[in-house]
Amino acid sequence: MTDSLEEYLYSIYALSKNNEGARVTDIANKMEVTKASTNNALNQLKEQGLINYEKYKNITLTKEGLARAKYIERRHELFKKFLEDIIKTDPHLVEQETERLAHCISCHTAAKLEKFIEEYMAKLEK
Repeated sequence: MTDSLEEYLYSIYALSKNNEGARVTDIANKMEVTKASTNNALNQLKEQGLINYEKYKNITLTKEGLARAKYIERRHELFKKFLEDIIKTDPHLVEQETERLAHCISCHTAAKLEKFIEEYMAKLEK
């Protein structure tokens, strides 16, 4: 899955937290892209079995789509914690840097980073 599609999936997840799903217009506005680009991405996500998408209806995540979106959210949380709490990145840069970093590592590296953060934070608490 491309970084761009991950962002669409994550946007749908964020906009769907009210359990009503997301609308094409809301996704396009959130991502600051055109509706045409959004529809193209949604069709790709539908083909991959990650969303339920029909014209003029709210978009919802499938079970697999929800699992992937939660994983993406977890990667974002990891990097945000790392940048804010461990290396004390300038607060104005945290969100932008989190977005960039969350999409450039493998699952294996993300797991290693999570373990590192847990161990580091545990040492600080002692």
